[in-house]
Amino acid sequence: MEHKRSHFHDYSHAVEYDRRAERSEIRAQLVPKLVEALELAGRERVLDLATGTGRFARPVAERLKHGKIIGLDEALAMLRVAQEQDGKDPIPGFLSTAGTAEAFPFRAGAFDRVFTVFALHHFSHPPLTMTEAHRVLKPRGRFVILDPVVATAEDALDEAIHDLINQILRRMHGNDFHYHSAEDIQDLLTGAGFHITRADLHAFSVDQDGMDGIPTGRHWLEIAEQMEGESPELRMRFEERYFRYEKKGEKVHVQGSFGYALVCGEKE
Repeated sequence: MEHKRSHFHDYSHAVEYDRRAERSEIRAQLVPKLVEALELAGRERVLDLATGTGRFARPVAERLKHGKIIGLDEALAMLRVAQEQDGKDPIPGFLSTAGTAEAFPFRAGAFDRVFTVFALHHFSHPPLTMTEAHRVLKPRGRFVILDPVVATAEDALDEAIHDLINQILRRMHGNDFHYHSAEDIQDLLTGAGFHITRADLHAFSVDQDGMDGIPTGRHWLEIAEQMEGESPELRMRFEERYFRYEKKGEKVHVQGSFGYALVCGEKE
């Protein structure tokens, strides 16, 4: 769920979101990483939390020859697009249901795996989401999180940039929007009782016109534009850690790197 909260139930937005996702090379490169991290034998019952239009549910479902995948999302428009498939074959073994990331409509121990992709930064109460994921997993069940992240803070300037990034995002997208670091995600999981089995950081360099293909790219561009009003020291560090951009008329050229954390927690 990368979309603004007011767009959650906007069908035309859901269709456009799905089209953008289909064109993203970064997403395509992250799909096998996610599938690998889930360690599927083929008979698992899997929950795709904040499934959106089912873009990541499909490759996971294809590994579940005798299993099931449930897509949970609060956005009915996104679920509608996931079911329509626009000429594609239905996602095998896929069922969708409406619900929130803070109260899953499932019994305890119902799933072997839970995963969520590009959605954690939207959740209202991440610790509660972690607790819910822990509750619905069987013992030795695995929760895999894949999300855009801020760089690890090495000094006070990095911490100030983290704070500023999230202040800007909350101003534009509501108080729930928050980019975590990879370490933050690990802390959220361990705080809910998970044992960390994997924590990878995938960085993608870009040198391109526009933000197409960059997950949450629109939000990052908003941050960079707001950084123009900050101190030269902050702007320079942001460009070193993330990216720089140049406007030429209506066009924007971006050059830098975007990081995505893939963190796995196992229920004891």
